[in-house]
Amino acid sequence: MNKEQTNTLNMYDAVSQFLNTNNAVWSGNATIAGMVTTFNGHISALNASDMAQKTITGGITQTKLQAKTTMANAAMVIVKAGKAYANATNNAVLAANFNYAHSDIIRAKDTDADDICQNIYNALQPFITSTSAYGANAASQTALQNAINAFSALIGKPRSQRTIIINATLTIAQRFDAANTLLKNQLDPIMAQYKTTNAPFYNQYTAARVIVDIGKHHTVILRGFIYNSETSIPVENATVEITGAAINDKLTDSTGIYKFVRLHPGEYTITVSALGYGTQTKSLSVKQNGVVETDFKMVPIVNNNSNTN
Repeated sequence: MNKEQTNTLNMYDAVSQFLNTNNAVWSGNATIAGMVTTFNGHISALNASDMAQKTITGGITQTKLQAKTTMANAAMVIVKAGKAYANATNNAVLAANFNYAHSDIIRAKDTDADDICQNIYNALQPFITSTSAYGANAASQTALQNAINAFSALIGKPRSQRTIIINATLTIAQRFDAANTLLKNQLDPIMAQYKTTNAPFYNQYTAARVIVDIGKHHTVILRGFIYNSETSIPVENATVEITGAAINDKLTDSTGIYKFVRLHPGEYTITVSALGYGTQTKSLSVKQNGVVETDFKMVPIVNNNSNTN
């Protein structure tokens, strides 16, 4: 991504975080809920495209396990939707393409795993205009294809690196256009109803919609990967809390990733806790704007309670 796109994506993240934190205000409005779901899908697809682009050019470090898990998660969205659609339409031939579990992809050989996911993508693609009600749409298909590209690049499969970069960049540009259109033409107008009924919510929403230039003000991003020290499996639903120059907390997703955006340089303490693991704390001194990567290798708690005779 270029600088302008990165600034815009940071704004998207801020809007998404604000809406998710304040979902009690708008969750009862089905129209807004649908818009937010679509918007979050654009953000996920953009992150996947950015991952594919940067992995090829060496801009980021990502383990194969992270990429494989991301790909498997994206594939399961398609598998569940495809199976539901196939069963609803009595299409047994189509349903046979979705007989995969998450573990099947994770345990598969690297060179087989992305082929499985590509087959899942290809099976659903002809029916994609009919599957939105079942949980899959063009955005989820794009997210899967980008995740496949990213993982394939890491395992060194014979692909044209230049083609992957070009395709990822094209997808990024198209996705930004779609997300911007949704914000300007749908979310912004519908949020105006809260200008009088819930002014604090509306004012905070409009504040989140401001694009902040890199190098100025809130431009620190804290992010990282949280995983089991013994198995390297991502730790989902770990609580990540930051204190110091800003105070915030959130849960990791199924890929073990956490991300805090639009922060100030300053002193931070990151505390990570999860059921079944020892709590960990790290202190950071962030001197300048940019991305700070901090991973946590969580150590399982061993239950030493045993009965001895």
